[in-house]
Amino acid sequence: MADESYRYLGLLTVCILAAGLTYIVVKWPNSKHATFSQHIAVSKASIIYYIVLFGVVLTLLILFFIKWFIPNFEPSIWFGVLVIISSIAQFACTLIPEVGGWRSVSHRVLAGLSGLLLIPALSLLLYSENIRDYGKAFVALGLSLMMCVIFTVLLQKGKPHYALVLQTTYYTAFFLPILIITYL
Repeated sequence: MADESYRYLGLLTVCILAAGLTYIVVKWPNSKHATFSQHIAVSKASIIYYIVLFGVVLTLLILFFIKWFIPNFEPSIWFGVLVIISSIAQFACTLIPEVGGWRSVSHRVLAGLSGLLLIPALSLLLYSENIRDYGKAFVALGLSLMMCVIFTVLLQKGKPHYALVLQTTYYTAFFLPILIITYL
């Protein structure tokens, strides 16, 4: 049974993440071709900020999924497994800042793993009997956008123009269907 006290953690998490990432772009400006990780790779303070931001956000997100979303919509158990592994990889990549050399390679591998795992996780929502058709339509739209971003990055040989826009689009395409399913 879903614990209703956790329902609004999804919205709170997305709001904290959006505000936190906006702060990064304003406080540590960089090119529109730089990812959020590249924006913060300028100082110890920015790196610590990033670690704390994702520590808070990922903790709240996992609580939301485990305590409310999964019990309420009953997706495959693999949804939870994939989201948790994705979150662990995301947090791990914040611990290895993109400052060059092996750190940049390790960071990108972990970030890529984290992002790619969200595709099968989101896909599993298409098969949940407890998600309405309009929610599934937004899931399909989100998946399409995520695949377009991946295709764009591949076409640009892993060095995309407008990386910040692509990164924002990718994660919005994941979170928006979750929010629509949860709150509409």
